[in-house]
Amino acid sequence: MWKRWRRRSMAPSRPAVFPEQYGLVLVSVGAVIAGCVLVAYLLISA
Repeated sequence: MWKRWRRRSMAPSRPAVFPEQYGLVLVSVGAVIAGCVLVAYLLISA
């Protein structure tokens, strides 16, 4: 079991985001932030 865990955890891993996905990540983060701001605005103004 230790050998299998070490092989999986010490192996080189994939990057979290590939370079061609940076645009998608920026749009997604922007949409989440905009949604949070909209919900906060609606809660405060109500």
